Amino acid sequence: QRLIRRARLATESARSIALLDVYSRLRAMLERRARPQASGMRLIAERLTHQAIASEIGCSREMVSRLLKDLEEGGYLAVVERQLVLMRELPARW
Repeated sequence: QRLIRRARLATESARSIALLDVYSRLRAMLERRARPQASGMRLIAERLTHQAIASEIGCSREMVSRLLKDLEEGGYLAVVERQLVLMRELPARW
């Protein structure tokens, strides 16, 4: 069962890198890790560096920094005590 699970994860990872753009992979990763709060916002409790995010989604740290900055300026994302908070639903395309 573990081997099958790992093979499926590897297949899904390869598929997303091949078929999705960087923003779509970032959005999927943020949505997957976000936990709902009582205030309606969603918190990503893990303190992720831009490099760790870039390694996970298969792009450069600079691209992650640029996208997160754009999302923050657009009011979709906030950084509170070094944690990411999704303020509202992320757009489907960027």
